[in-house]
Amino acid sequence: MMEPIVPHKKLEPGVFQGRPDIPESEKIAPPRLIRTMKSDMADAVKNQNESVVSIAIAEEKKKATARAESSTIKTQTENLSPAPKPHGRIIVVIVVLLVITALVLAYIFVLPKFSNIKLPDISIPSFPSLGKPTTGETTATTTEPIISLAPSLIPAQSEKRLNITNKTREQIFDEISDELGEGATAGLIKNIYFEESSGAEPTAISANRFFVFADISAPEILTRSLEKPFMIGFWGEENWDATPFMILKVSGYDTGFAGMLDWEKDLPRAFDLLFGTNINTELKSKIKFQDIVALERDARVVEAPSGKTISYAFANENTLVIAGSEKALEAIIPVAGKN
Repeated sequence: MMEPIVPHKKLEPGVFQGRPDIPESEKIAPPRLIRTMKSDMADAVKNQNESVVSIAIAEEKKKATARAESSTIKTQTENLSPAPKPHGRIIVVIVVLLVITALVLAYIFVLPKFSNIKLPDISIPSFPSLGKPTTGETTATTTEPIISLAPSLIPAQSEKRLNITNKTREQIFDEISDELGEGATAGLIKNIYFEESSGAEPTAISANRFFVFADISAPEILTRSLEKPFMIGFWGEENWDATPFMILKVSGYDTGFAGMLDWEKDLPRAFDLLFGTNINTELKSKIKFQDIVALERDARVVEAPSGKTISYAFANENTLVIAGSEKALEAIIPVAGKN
């Protein structure tokens, strides 16, 4: 049977009406168009009546806002303080360790020295109790005087003061011998300080005054060149031995050395008188000094059969050192040469 003929709609000119001969089920929807900036701008111009200029201005505002926000974030980031570096912590740890080390060393080495310091005894005055009337009487306070070491030509660690007033030379010699017999620790210097009471307080005597008191004979060329300061003492050697020495100040090297050469024949006797060495007795007038070198200085020495010696040298142009051993002479010369 033939299908009835359906009359076609009247077609409008210029308008696509589809293909009448294709069923509706076979018709395919046209693909969707992809949106682009150009199409969006066209729609905006068409739908919102906006111009291209206004759109460009809006885009520029967005870019300016984005740039302002980026600049603000950058400024805030720069203003933030940088994170602390680990070097600062290391320095703090090192400083703390140094302080702890210093405290430990002070506790080990310094504190024991302070504990050995003896403070002088000071009497504290007594005050009346509160509420009791005072009688007007004051309590006398006594403080023991602190006696400092007497001045000496070289630094001394101890001393013995001998006042020759109303004493014989034998008494003074005995006291010197007693001090020598007590000995001294190695390297210690003990000063025998001679004084005389001629006024309110005792004063130190001169070298010439001591020579006259002790009846020590010396050539005039030497005694005239002697200056007032002098020193007699002991220097500690090994085994608690004490070696006597004498330091004289002279006005000049030439006269002092000439006087010593002339005094060599009587020097052992002077040592025997002062220190009881018995060197003169052993030598039996066979006194002969010999040249030696002590600390690169010209020196002279005489030796007794027992091994006891007397040696002397000039520490400087005006300082003469006489000692009971070469070892003591070499120990005293550098110190005496500083004066």
